[in-house]
Order: sequence, then structure tokens, then C-alpha cells
Amino acid sequence: MTRDHCGKHVSHWKAYNLALRQRGSLTIYLGDDLERKWDQPLASGEQGRPLVDLEAVIALGLVLQQVYRLPLRQTVGLLHSVLDLAGFRALPVPDPSTLCRRRSGVALPTWPKAGGCVVVDSTGLQIRGPGTWLTTVHGLQRRTYRKIHLGVDPTTSLVVAGVVTSCQKHDGQVLGDVLAVAQPRPGAVVIGDGAYDRRRCYAAAKRHRAHLISPPGKRAVLHPGAAWRARNRAIEEARFLGRPDWKVAVGYHRRSLAESAMHRLKSAFGQRLRSRLERNQEHEALLRAHLLNRWVTPTTAAVA
Repeated sequence: MTRDHCGKHVSHWKAYNLALRQRGSLTIYLGDDLERKWDQPLASGEQGRPLVDLEAVIALGLVLQQVYRLPLRQTVGLLHSVLDLAGFRALPVPDPSTLCRRRSGVALPTWPKAGGCVVVDSTGLQIRGPGTWLTTVHGLQRRTYRKIHLGVDPTTSLVVAGVVTSCQKHDGQVLGDVLAVAQPRPGAVVIGDGAYDRRRCYAAAKRHRAHLISPPGKRAVLHPGAAWRARNRAIEEARFLGRPDWKVAVGYHRRSLAESAMHRLKSAFGQRLRSRLERNQEHEALLRAHLLNRWVTPTTAAVA
């Protein structure tokens, strides 16, 4: 039994410990009849040379790159090693340019189905600029990043939606896109921090027949009109109960699970995207979110 700083313990530590060890394993199942399927040209129906490498081969390389946090050239070397260990040394491996060029065309898995509650948040992934040490020593310098907005099911800790935007996009502007991907069930609860205390966010939740929980500002005022009805109710309840008790009453603290997902994302894959093109950056960030769903997540329980 292992406790964390919040006074909780992981209730399935043995299985979770085994899953953590398996993340570093090089055991890969490549399927049956690999030699015939691997080197099979694809007819795209368009003029020009057919695609030599299967999409599954490209996807395997991109997954290995993210899991082991490798540049594309080192990823090619790892693919050669995997085929070597499997006894298929003669099979061709896509070059780094091919992996980069075809990254955005690889189909991603479908998102898990959202439950009765979705917690939303965003985080930044750096794409260029000086690192933390340079900015600390030499002062603030411009760093550019992409924002990934995630919707997480607090019951299963699975990421049920992901949207990548530029750093100029405010969280409130993207909530509608996140809910469009998550497709929450009617009557679901959507929980976000104060950045989602916007009229457009309440309107987006209403379009998807969901109930938005976002703490109103300390100086929030009531507004007339049906569009402000849900927010006015939150303001009145927060004033009557007090903000701390209101958060407990509505279950707002489940939102911290979205921050946990952001921490897991950056801990597992780093804080920087390697791709240079915008469409490739979007694919790379979303692939990381999908990989999180493939790994066992810690289930905690309060210590009595």
C-alpha cells in the first residue's frame, strides 16, 4: 500500500506497479504473416508512386517515438532493432522523412465514450524557444507553445476528448469543440475552473444538454435573461453557502482529475512537441492523449 501527499493510497498497487514496469518493455506483438503484410505497396487511387509503407508500420514507428521519447532518426534505429529481434532483418523500415510526412495522415483511435461527468482543462506544450534554464538566467524570452484541451471522465480517468489549438485561444473559446468531441450524454455534468465562467461556455453546455459547473468570480453580478439563468443560480448558491461549501456541495473538486491527466501527460511524454508543422503537432499531441488511455491509471481511495 502506497500513500500520496493527499492522505490517499493506491488501491490496486500490485497491478499498477506491474503496468509501470510493462511500459519499459520492448516486447511487441507484430501479428501473423508479418513478412508478407509488411512490404506490401498500397494503391491510393491517385497518380504517382504507390505508398510503400503500410499505415500500421507508420503508426508503429510513431507510437514507439512517443513511448520512448525519441527523435525520428533514433526511432528508425529502434524499428530496425525490433525487426532484428523478430528475425525479419531484411524487411524495409520507413526513413525519418517518410515518418514525418505521413504522420498527419495516420488515423487515430476513437475516443472512449463519455459518462455522466466530464472534467475539462488545458495545458501548454512547448514547440520552440529557449528552455527553462535560459529564461531563468537571462530573463524572460519568447517561447511559443500549443495548447491541448482535454476532457476526462473522473470515474474511469480516461481521456474522452482532445482538441489542440494555438496558445492564443482562451479555454472558454474551445469548450464547445471539446464537448463536440466528447459527446456527453444528456444531463451530464461538465466541470471546469474559473476560465470557463463565460456566457459562451454556458451556451455550449446547453447545446449539448449538459450542466456546467464553474466557480463564478468573487465580484460576479447577476444578469437578466434566460442565457444567464444557470450562471445566476451558481452565483446565488455561492453567495448563500460560501465558495468553499458551494464547491463541496456541487462536487467541484472532481476537476482536479483533469489536472492529474495533464501531469500524467507531461510526465510520460515530456513538455515539448518535436514536430515542426502545425498539423503534425496536433497529431502528436492527440496521440499522446490516446496512449494515456492504453495505460493503467492509479485508482486511489481515502485512508480512514
